[in-house]
Amino acid sequence: MMKTVFKIVGATAVVAGAYLYSRNETPSEFVERAKSTYYDKKQKTADWKDAYDGFKDAMAHYKFQLPILESTVSEIQREVDDAMFKIQPRLEEINKYSEKMK
Repeated sequence: MMKTVFKIVGATAVVAGAYLYSRNETPSEFVERAKSTYYDKKQKTADWKDAYDGFKDAMAHYKFQLPILESTVSEIQREVDDAMFKIQPRLEEINKYSEKMK
C-alpha cells in the first residue's frame, strides 16, 4: 500500500516538474500565478453574483410595475379609440372631397 502511495506521489512530482520545466517557471512563480488566477476567478464570481442579484431585483421591480403599465396602455388605447371614433366622420368627409378633386 505504501509503495503505491510513493509511486503516485513520485509520478505526480515528475509530471509537475516537467510542466514547470516546459513553462520555464519556478514552483514559487507557479504558486503565485495559481493564487492570482484563483483570486481573479473569485472576484469575477462575486461580480457575476452581484450582477445576477441586481438582475433579479430589476425583474421583480418590472413584474411589480407590469400591471400598472398594462393599465396605462389600456387607458391610452381607449382614449385613442375614442378620439378616432369622434374624428372618423370628419375623415370620411375629407376623403370624399379629396376623391372628388382627383
